[in-house]
Amino acid sequence: MSQKEKTKDIPRLSIGEASKRDTELSHQLLVLCAVMMAIPAFFWGGIYAYFGEYRAAVIAWAFTVISICTLVLFRKERGFQLLRESQLFLTLMLPFLVMLELGGFINSSTVIVWSLISPMGALVFANRKIATYWFVAFILLLLIGATHNFLTPSSENGLPPELVNILFVMNLSGVSIVAFVLLVYFVSQKEKTFSLLAEERQRSENLIRNMLPEAIGERLKKDQQPIADRLDNITILFADISGFTSYAMNRPPEEVVTLLDTIFSHFDNLLSRRGLEKIKTIGDAYMVCGGMDGDAETGAKEAAEFALETMAYVNELSGPSTGSLGLRTGINTGSVVAGVIGHSKYSYDIWGDAVNIAARLQQTARTGDILISETTAKLLNGEFRLKPQGEAELKGHTPVVTYTLLPKSSGG
Repeated sequence: MSQKEKTKDIPRLSIGEASKRDTELSHQLLVLCAVMMAIPAFFWGGIYAYFGEYRAAVIAWAFTVISICTLVLFRKERGFQLLRESQLFLTLMLPFLVMLELGGFINSSTVIVWSLISPMGALVFANRKIATYWFVAFILLLLIGATHNFLTPSSENGLPPELVNILFVMNLSGVSIVAFVLLVYFVSQKEKTFSLLAEERQRSENLIRNMLPEAIGERLKKDQQPIADRLDNITILFADISGFTSYAMNRPPEEVVTLLDTIFSHFDNLLSRRGLEKIKTIGDAYMVCGGMDGDAETGAKEAAEFALETMAYVNELSGPSTGSLGLRTGINTGSVVAGVIGHSKYSYDIWGDAVNIAARLQQTARTGDILISETTAKLLNGEFRLKPQGEAELKGHTPVVTYTLLPKSSGG
């Protein structure tokens, strides 16, 4: 099981920046819709005035004038809410007043359909709860208009029948265009939301892949808790950068962190080519394990290869600019208990005597040495150069037969 690539950096807006951008976009669309309604209202007013319906014309022109005034007064994004509420109110009420003035639904060419833009706009620019209130208000106006038509004898206005039919088409077309624009925006915002959710889900999955073995990550996504396993023949490797503490004492924090990041990032890259799992870093120590797929020999060999590669890299990196840095590595194979701890910040870890022995071997090793246990040495099957070290006294543990893993010969 190979180490997964690091999640690629994707530019992200902060919550405040994203909210500001959404408000700006909503403000621009609201202005567009207001203009799309103000222009026809001015045109409608001209038609009404031409045929002698002056009061209806005044209402339509008032819509245009008030809309323009609100656009000017609340042109800044911070005036978005005031602009929204004023436009919703104007859109709801003025078509209703024109309808009453022209003598009902039919005589006014059902101009009240423009009032439907009000709850639709509230749905797009506010939320469902607010939109529900505006929709209820629209239904109430319809009922009031129907009651008025029922109780008041129908009266003819000055509009020719042919024009009334034309206005029917124009009203329905105008409302349809504005409604379509609002719906396109609404759907685009919905798609944007789904896209962001998918992106965040992918980020979460990538984070889980980086933090946990793949199989463990899949179990965690299925909400399988607790996650705990007993694993046999697992090879554990501890690598500690010797001389790093002294180096860090005399350097700026940025330089210290940069160097450690450079080293461990290189370790990560080496690890990604092998069937090993990074468990964690502890200060300037690096912990991995192999054989988690059940192949003990391959896990031990991959750990040995990784140890040689990291040792060579640190030796190459050591110099005047970095000080006398070196690597001390301990490797052991045995049974462990593995599991995920934590609920909000997950951490995959392994425990057991085999882990303690690997840690003690790393602490016992001299700088530049890779000290391995006899258990691990047997799994290497003679494919690596080993130098017997006899029994090593380990702190808090019985003596363990150890070997030093040597670099491969130039011909090996």
